[in-house]
Amino acid sequence: VNWAEPIDIIYNKIRGLNPFPAAWCYLDNGSKSTVAVKLFKVKKIEAEHHIDPGQIIIKGHEMHVACQGGFIHVLEFQLPNKKRLDVKSVLNGFEFHKTAKLL
Repeated sequence: VNWAEPIDIIYNKIRGLNPFPAAWCYLDNGSKSTVAVKLFKVKKIEAEHHIDPGQIIIKGHEMHVACQGGFIHVLEFQLPNKKRLDVKSVLNGFEFHKTAKLL
């Protein structure tokens, strides 16, 4: 997933690749290494903002990723060597750094 693309292209790419082979990108969680993650179910939220593309925003039990023209609201997500989970479950066991970004 190229987070610099418009929201409609990203949204349709993720939906089109679900469930197999799944859309994927890299997670930079503030460490020296990045890991590949898979995205399954998402919603799009069209909005004006000035946040860098790929920046992750965590609000309660929701995860939004900034892109051109809005945010992708991630509903199902898979970390490396883990099973596919809803975002609420991922957030219960995984901590995202405040500068976490999808590349």
